[in-house]
Amino acid sequence: MISAPRLVCFDVDSTLLAVESLDFALTRKLGPGAAETIEQLTSGGMNGTLSFRQSLIARLDLATLKRADIAAAAVALRDHVTPGMPALLAALRARGDRACAISGGFADLLRLVLRDLGFGAGDIFANTFQWEGEIVAGIDVANPLSDNGGKPEVLERLRRQQDHSAVWMVGDGVTDLETLNRGAADHFIGFGAIARREAVAERAPDYADTIDDLRRFLLG
Repeated sequence: MISAPRLVCFDVDSTLLAVESLDFALTRKLGPGAAETIEQLTSGGMNGTLSFRQSLIARLDLATLKRADIAAAAVALRDHVTPGMPALLAALRARGDRACAISGGFADLLRLVLRDLGFGAGDIFANTFQWEGEIVAGIDVANPLSDNGGKPEVLERLRRQQDHSAVWMVGDGVTDLETLNRGAADHFIGFGAIARREAVAERAPDYADTIDDLRRFLLG
């Protein structure tokens, strides 16, 4: 009897990617002088001092993003994959695991780079922008990933849809750690190679400081 595949879910920003995708788009629009303000808002959401939704909305309020800005950033993000991630994903898939990308970032920014990494449409879960013509007008707050607790909800849905031998989550932020704390993930690995969040490093049962550490946790 063939055992059910393992489900390995990855955060995207500062995990699969070496940048935060929304911050990347905002910095391209506003210039490097805005980077510190953007980072403070991002860290608030990742460390839990702001709700994730508050962090998203505050960052979007910093600039008026247009479709052309999002499209250009989406292409540029293809050059910012975390080194070693393509080989790790290939190794997981080769052993029969299913890999999913579960992101608090936005599908319009991430679709191209996640396709490069081998994720199909059914394995990508992300936020969506609300548009007014050519301008980003806000976020779809009906999407569970727009706030804390969204990633556990997505993992629970995946559990109901298909049998898996175990569900793993890998990520850098508190929204990723929530999947373990709420019982949606069987295993959680904190990932600090790109951005070390102390609130996660202190609580994660396993913590990978490098891509090699992550590979050992996932593949032995």
